[in-house]
Amino acid sequence: MASASSDLPGRAHRHRFETPFWRQVMLGGIKYIPQPLQRATMPMWAGIFYALIPSARRMIEANLKRVHGDAPPALVHWRSYQLFMNYAQAITNLYSLYLGQELPIDAQFHGREKLLAAKAQGRGAIVVTGHLGYWAMGPFLLEKTGVGAPVMAMAEEPNAELQRFEQRFRSRWRIVYTTGSPFASLELASVLRRGELVAMHLDRYTGGAFVKLPFFGQEAPFPLGPATLARATRAPLVPVFMVRDGVHGFRAFTEDPIEVGHTRDRERDLREATARAVAVYESYVRRYPLQWYNFHDFWALPPPPVEASPLRRAEGM
Repeated sequence: MASASSDLPGRAHRHRFETPFWRQVMLGGIKYIPQPLQRATMPMWAGIFYALIPSARRMIEANLKRVHGDAPPALVHWRSYQLFMNYAQAITNLYSLYLGQELPIDAQFHGREKLLAAKAQGRGAIVVTGHLGYWAMGPFLLEKTGVGAPVMAMAEEPNAELQRFEQRFRSRWRIVYTTGSPFASLELASVLRRGELVAMHLDRYTGGAFVKLPFFGQEAPFPLGPATLARATRAPLVPVFMVRDGVHGFRAFTEDPIEVGHTRDRERDLREATARAVAVYESYVRRYPLQWYNFHDFWALPPPPVEASPLRRAEGM
């Protein structure tokens, strides 16, 4: 295990198009181009950025190689292009919702009763997910289906201008920025103690305690924040994944809750619970590899520890 560092290898890949200007251009297209035409031209838009951001393309291909194994170069390029296209559609759908548009998406929610049952116990629940499929549309679905939108634990954008731009849309949700305050874990704990939901990602290490776990045959770093918070509050971890299924399909899956142990061996408790959640995550990445949106070396390990993580200290709550 390790702790916080100034180097954040798990942050999303940043490039010259990751600015408010280009986000505004995208919003204009979403607002004024009819949705059928958007879908018809998505291969073209994805192809443009596929060509203009070779560093992201190379990262995608390296990550997919670990999932798929070796493949002919033409197939490798085709898979990464398909991932670009799926990602472009996912982001377009998200901002369409932010703009108040109705999407022609048929959402199916499998296992919704598991999430409701976990919430009904009164301990709150931590919805754990990953950057897979339609993950960013999760709050809309949970709100629409009566589960209730969770409080989302997120990392701040490294670009301050982009953070302000995104906040215009995110303000409709309750968000706790875990990289912005050492007291973020206390705020999330209070949410859980009110019996509410908190949503956290399993697949982005942005500082704090982590554990190395097998993932497609090689150890990768996974944050211990979700399991640490769950152990401190006795809230269960509930894996939820939302993926694209065909042109109009949107399928959400809720898996069985994971209870974090509370033995004298704290590190083993955290590791075992995180490993169980990661195993579920790996099974979904295996099923939907071309919807797995991590544009960095997923297996890169953080540098040695520097100081204790606030989430690690949260056990004293």
